[in-house]
Amino acid sequence: MDYAVVDPEGLEPEDDRPCDCRKLSEPAGLEQLAINCFRAEPGEQIPLAYHYHEIQAEAFVVQSGVLHVETPEGEFTVPAGAAFAAQPGAPHRAYNPDDAETAVEVIALGAPAVDGDAVQYDPNEDGR
Repeated sequence: MDYAVVDPEGLEPEDDRPCDCRKLSEPAGLEQLAINCFRAEPGEQIPLAYHYHEIQAEAFVVQSGVLHVETPEGEFTVPAGAAFAAQPGAPHRAYNPDDAETAVEVIALGAPAVDGDAVQYDPNEDGR
């Protein structure tokens, strides 16, 4: 398959996520790029845990709302139309705060696509 059009609304959300997550890579036939579509209501986080990737670079492109990203260097606020990027080894936790007025919708990209690359990070310890 050389081309694909994938409608996230036609995909089943992942069962094990703290927010609505639709994985687009496999339906699009992508092997080198992980792409996920997230919708997080106020109080929900996007990843399963505060984490970093050993090999994968990751970017979040905010489609609507405002994404908050916690890092050891401080918190980033990412408005709609902007992107947040994390290099391999850089801990982060993306979320929509409890007091947010709306949901946040995000497209997450990770390359290379690597299963089992995420490492849980404890901000109270040097987990790396």
